[in-house]
Amino acid sequence: MTAADLVVLDAHVLTMDQHAPPTDAIAARDGQIVALGADARALIGPHTEVLEAHGHTVTPGLTDCHQHPVMGADTTRGANLVGALTLDEVLRRLAEQAAPCGSDDWVIGFGGEYAAFAGRAIHRDLIDAAVGGRPAFVWMSDSHTALLSTAALRLAGLTGPREFADHSEIVCDERGPTGELHEMTACLLGYRAVPPMPRAELLARVEELFAEQNRHGVTGGHVPDDAPRTVDTLAGLAEEQRLSMRIRLAPWCPPGEVDHLAERIGELRALTGLVRLAAVKFFADGAIDGGGAWLHEPDCCGQSHRSQWKDFDRYAEAVAIAARAGLPAWTHAIGDRAVSRALDVYAEHGAPFGTRHRIEHAELLSDADVPRFAALDVVASMQPTHMDWSLPDHSDNWSRRVGPDRAARAWRYADILAAGGHVALGSDWPVAAFDPRRTLAGAQLRRPAGEPDRAPYGASAAITARQALAGYTTEAAYAAGEDTVSGRIAVGRLADLTMFAADPLTCRPDDLPELPVTATVVAGRVVHRA
Repeated sequence: MTAADLVVLDAHVLTMDQHAPPTDAIAARDGQIVALGADARALIGPHTEVLEAHGHTVTPGLTDCHQHPVMGADTTRGANLVGALTLDEVLRRLAEQAAPCGSDDWVIGFGGEYAAFAGRAIHRDLIDAAVGGRPAFVWMSDSHTALLSTAALRLAGLTGPREFADHSEIVCDERGPTGELHEMTACLLGYRAVPPMPRAELLARVEELFAEQNRHGVTGGHVPDDAPRTVDTLAGLAEEQRLSMRIRLAPWCPPGEVDHLAERIGELRALTGLVRLAAVKFFADGAIDGGGAWLHEPDCCGQSHRSQWKDFDRYAEAVAIAARAGLPAWTHAIGDRAVSRALDVYAEHGAPFGTRHRIEHAELLSDADVPRFAALDVVASMQPTHMDWSLPDHSDNWSRRVGPDRAARAWRYADILAAGGHVALGSDWPVAAFDPRRTLAGAQLRRPAGEPDRAPYGASAAITARQALAGYTTEAAYAAGEDTVSGRIAVGRLADLTMFAADPLTCRPDDLPELPVTATVVAGRVVHRA
């Protein structure tokens, strides 16, 4: 009998399989679980690594179903504007960042809060003095809007409006570009002018990011983007055996790239090992905070009334191209009309056998669309901690834009589950923190953990601890079309495991962020041990 590479002993194992008998030991060989219980103990050999659990709780490895690790590692540099809720504080942080810079150096900021610009246009005039006339690029918190200084616009060659294949926009007034870039195509065009981070530095930042996620119990991530350096960085880490996460990739297909989609799919099929092609990502709309979502009725500012696609039939054509290539669609759809229209397309062009189409975010849902997720076998991929910006008194930018009636139909993951659908959970890092314990808590509380005096945002739509954990395990596997090989602790499944100091199902949600992660295993290899 061949010895195991790893055996976990004396564990309280949550298999996430209701039909499996209880077990307290797990054996792994060649990246797979090969035995449980007494059979696992029998596989301990002279070279087996033994992980003593001391009664700690072991779950299937936690998979973050929506994050942007490379883009985030590249863009979260410079001035951290998260939590800067007033313009004065934004300017103070930018000025502090600019102070040691040369006159031609770029000033970069990230996490800009819409609340800081309440009642004002997002305009270069607001930041030019703070950065001392230097080129500056500020990402807003949702990564769908950016603000450039006057000098940055000049260096980027942005002198007026520009026609894009989608509805991205260089916002202009009577003086020309205001500095606001609206939606992804425009933002990335402006970001090209920013000096790129050296490749070695970017690889190191992503490697450390994944190590930090491992320390928080994350074993894998679904990466729905094809930002300029995403594939090169992930493939580079894998090639150098520096990758500690299982990655499933869904490259973007913007409207202008539909004719090249089949070719791009062919290029990415070469990815193997821990990084694999899983789907194709589309944007049906943008974000509510910046007025770029697609609602059945415009928001209270008269915006969010159209798709990112100028010809939505082209989106349907692209979904069909992906399906013929054996890949499902993962579609960013935040507004209720975007969700409805994406589901219409999915009804016409079903996912290939063994895969599932997904709706990413699904922040607003019409009543009629809730049961369609189950009926069409479409997974809702949702991020509960996005609600952290939404206040119970509806005074925040998101709530004011949608209005109280639509706010009552926000983040309906409990309703989707109750209707028989599937909900996978994630963070959308760098938009929100990647700590899965905070997301698990937020799904149950519908408010930030550790703020018991804050009322929940729609308490009736909260889910149970087991449903939340399933969103990171069994539902995550289902969402990636890997429900027969991962997401549960069973013989033959992938040996991705997360160990907690106590049971996350019985831990008070407000205490979850402090629940220690004592070990993390990816493909049978211990990547974190406390």
